[in-house]
Amino acid sequence: MKLAQRKLSGALLSSAMLMTLFTGCSKGGQEAPAQAVEAVSDKGGPVQTEPVDVTFYRPSTGTTQEQFMDLMGNAIKAKFPNVNLKFIPYGQGTNVEEVLTAGSDIDLLILNINLIAQFPKYNLLQDVSDSIKKANFDLSRLEPTTVDFIDQFTGGKINALPIFTTAQSLVYNKDIFDKFGVPYPQEGMTWDELYELAKKVSKSDNGIQYYGFAGSTPFSSMTRVNQKSIAYVDPKTNKSQIAGEEFKKVVDNFARFYRIPGAEFPKDKMGKENDMFNKDRNLAMYVGNSSLLINSAVNMNVDAISLPSFSDAKGVGPQMYPTYAAVSSISKHKDIAFQILTYLTSDEMQEKFARDGTGLPIIKDQKVVDLFGADLEQLKGKNMKSFYPQKPAPIAMKTPYDDKVEGKVSAAFKEVVGGDSDVNTAFRKAAEQADADIDAAIKASSAGK
Repeated sequence: MKLAQRKLSGALLSSAMLMTLFTGCSKGGQEAPAQAVEAVSDKGGPVQTEPVDVTFYRPSTGTTQEQFMDLMGNAIKAKFPNVNLKFIPYGQGTNVEEVLTAGSDIDLLILNINLIAQFPKYNLLQDVSDSIKKANFDLSRLEPTTVDFIDQFTGGKINALPIFTTAQSLVYNKDIFDKFGVPYPQEGMTWDELYELAKKVSKSDNGIQYYGFAGSTPFSSMTRVNQKSIAYVDPKTNKSQIAGEEFKKVVDNFARFYRIPGAEFPKDKMGKENDMFNKDRNLAMYVGNSSLLINSAVNMNVDAISLPSFSDAKGVGPQMYPTYAAVSSISKHKDIAFQILTYLTSDEMQEKFARDGTGLPIIKDQKVVDLFGADLEQLKGKNMKSFYPQKPAPIAMKTPYDDKVEGKVSAAFKEVVGGDSDVNTAFRKAAEQADADIDAAIKASSAGK
């Protein structure tokens, strides 16, 4: 049964059950020493009454200590005043292997979805299924596809919880549509309808060539969250799936926009779509996540609609691209780490993430979802609902070898739209190269054991 469908009703954290958590088992099943004396707050929740160090690690971005505190640290400190927060910034000397070799304390990890697939080899993610049951934590509050992914990836365990997410949308430059007297894109469009619209704004004016549409840079960022839920790699066979017919249909759908007669995309502009939209401003429509609209809306006349859908799957949006938090298996403070983990999914924190544009809230409360970007002046009056798919595609399975495929997808796409190869040849070769790289990685991993 999918996790998002489990009915674990009741209070978020009951104090009686959290008393049990404080004396729960640590790694290896041994009784964990008490880390603090517990009291009960006036709200019925646990209070940390003795100082304790809790260390976060985010091994994927260059997040600074100050950025971490703005993101969540200050709120956590206010909620748990006796917690002394530490943060390991990711950079030179702090990749995962180096942090583990140094014996650094890690209590909580922040991981984007792609990193989740890389972490089984480190044995760093703690299954908190029992803690969730004891705390009566209601998983059904959370966006279902992000929870279902963890359920399927782990085979029924819960070793991470989504804390916020993002999804792709179609951002458009209203000035270009106004220039050519063309109606703006509308909600509920199909890709076929958008193609016809793109042709109407793919024109030359006063020596400037305008282009109707381009996908996000690099192109693989779109196929990674494709609406067909096609995974890069089959997790059962460890073979790439980018030469399959369904995947090639996704490629063909986007390639046609780059080959509109009279407005063929120049080869030297491939990979520079972001500059075309934000700087040159000769690109009418561009795909990106919420940060695209947040940044472009500062000094551009832009708005957004939900990503168009395929004609044979109307209404199906892109896959969510969530960020997760996880209790570390090497944490010496698993109980308080779990409390902080669940606090990150609370209404209070979800409203914070939503209002400041950090990410789409992970809870299904429409009132909170509607607060997305509320504190950003440039987003007033913008169609912020476009970034939260009403029917997101199921998240495709991830493997540790997806990175062996992703770059080859973008390279093959460039060959196709540049006229250097047809889609069958380009993606057959890309699949063969990816499979060879995957095989080499598997052999190297086996040899190292």
